Amino acid sequence: MAERSPNYILILALIILTDVGAYWAREKSSVVLYEPALTAIPSLLGQWEGRDIPIDVQVRKALNADVVLSRTYVSSNFGSQAGLLVVYRKYGRRDFIHRPEECYPSSGWTIVGTGAATVPYGGKEVPVTTIIAEDKNGARDMVVYWFASGTRTESNYMKQQLWMAIDRFQTRKYGWAFIRINSPVTGSPEEAMETIRTFARLASDPLVKCLTATDKKD
Repeated sequence: MAERSPNYILILALIILTDVGAYWAREKSSVVLYEPALTAIPSLLGQWEGRDIPIDVQVRKALNADVVLSRTYVSSNFGSQAGLLVVYRKYGRRDFIHRPEECYPSSGWTIVGTGAATVPYGGKEVPVTTIIAEDKNGARDMVVYWFASGTRTESNYMKQQLWMAIDRFQTRKYGWAFIRINSPVTGSPEEAMETIRTFARLASDPLVKCLTATDKKD
């Protein structure tokens, strides 16, 4: 039986179509209808009082976000502290560069531990990525983060990027928010994590209400 020659025209056509499709997906902006008013998140959550932290112009430019909230909360009961950062994007052309894996080392911190956990959010326990960072003086910070789009949440960055890429092929009501909560490790990492969980429990409803326009569905 004679060997069949490769169909070079078909192969070339497939390569061209693949390249065009990849370029189109990369350049196409998603159509998102909703932009949250992050400043509506209360600065007083139970016994936690918040203070907005100014964001450097260059950092804000690098974030390339539609809206950003950076706030530090302090508990009047125990003096505990929690930082809240929310970065919201209506489009998906670029990744979230302010993830702790990038922003902490760029600020002189060293990542000394990573892991996974859950925090209260949206009436359930949602998976989050955890990080412990240490500065040059030995001070440590416990950090957790996750992503949210409407009622969807995702803790894995690569999976979130895949969802964001898929979202660009359709009109959606919601974009993606990066949510980070951090707290100083003054005792054990477990105690810092419990502080974050306590704060997340109070911040959950205001966050969900703001990011989903109080809707139950995406």
